[in-house]
Amino acid sequence: MFNGRVLKELRLLNGLSRAELAQRINLTEQAIWQFESNETKPKLSTKMHLANQFHVDLTYFEQEEESVRFDSSVIAFRNADLATRKTIDIQTMYLHKVDSLIDYFESFVIIPNITIHDLSNVVSESYHKGESIEELALYAREKLGISKDNHDLLYKLERSGIYIVERLINGQADAYSAWSKLGRPYIVLGTNKSSVRRNFDLAHELGHILLHKYKDMNEDGDRLEQEANYFASCFLLPKEEFLVKFEERVGKRVSNPDSYILLKLDLNVSIQALEYRAFKLGLLTPKQHSYFYRQIAQKGYKMIEPLDDQIFVKKPSKVKSILDVVLSNHLVSLATIMSKQSIRLQFISEIFSVEMKFFDQYQEDRRTDRFDNIIPLYKRNNL
Repeated sequence: MFNGRVLKELRLLNGLSRAELAQRINLTEQAIWQFESNETKPKLSTKMHLANQFHVDLTYFEQEEESVRFDSSVIAFRNADLATRKTIDIQTMYLHKVDSLIDYFESFVIIPNITIHDLSNVVSESYHKGESIEELALYAREKLGISKDNHDLLYKLERSGIYIVERLINGQADAYSAWSKLGRPYIVLGTNKSSVRRNFDLAHELGHILLHKYKDMNEDGDRLEQEANYFASCFLLPKEEFLVKFEERVGKRVSNPDSYILLKLDLNVSIQALEYRAFKLGLLTPKQHSYFYRQIAQKGYKMIEPLDDQIFVKKPSKVKSILDVVLSNHLVSLATIMSKQSIRLQFISEIFSVEMKFFDQYQEDRRTDRFDNIIPLYKRNNL
């Protein structure tokens, strides 16, 4: 038995076109299309080649295709990413598979203190009643307990119940977010951002999660993006505290990007985001604002700013923490996970961007899996 639709899912999951996959396994694009359409079945040698390519067992191709867990129209992609159907299909398939695996991992644990649903309900209701985005951003920041310097943003979002994952995102794709059909929120981060830009991505996607839950992003997408940007700016840089810090650190040198370096260090926000917040608050004139960006270009700060190579980039840890609880308490073994899911260890490593060495501590354990209980996932040192 061979389900060609599963092959298509794997191809999309790995960001490949039919032509790219065909080239990797020395077949024609037409042959790949025929496999995916169930017009023909691959030979055993070809199936083995495909299994090795995608780090799955042969039995993976006998499964039913993934159930539809996300509506692609409500995934908050950045506008530049909407140009290609391929990008949308790839990232949607990634979310489907991640959510499927999270379902499986969560069957062994109880996740405590999930607050994102209540926060989402309050913010969404207030948003539709016309409350200002700035007020909603401040409310969310307070409820999530974000530190003044934003250093714990990723940790606090994960603790609230949001699943944050990272992957090498193809092409122009930036971070994106979505609610699954069963009500699980996700943020997907790229792997090529500095710590401060990652913070803005997190705040931007939080804005979508709270303000635009299940909103069709194809309708008035520019406005929704502007709202998420403004939410992120207000969320990371509350007005009153920012005005005081700005006066202390920047003073009158508002058009010089280098004047923002200490403020960047204080607040873990990029120089450009700091200046933009200041401009929106009337601390720069349009002429000063334009000069600032000319200086950004001249100094080569558009993509890489001072301190970007010195501020540690924090990585998501929630999935690793769940895996640690499950494996350390012998609720299930790595071998059983791989057997049940028909995947190999590298599949898990790549889909969650978890380094292979993380699993070394569990590899030698051959004790019998426990099926007598489900344990709560209490707060741990790394979650």
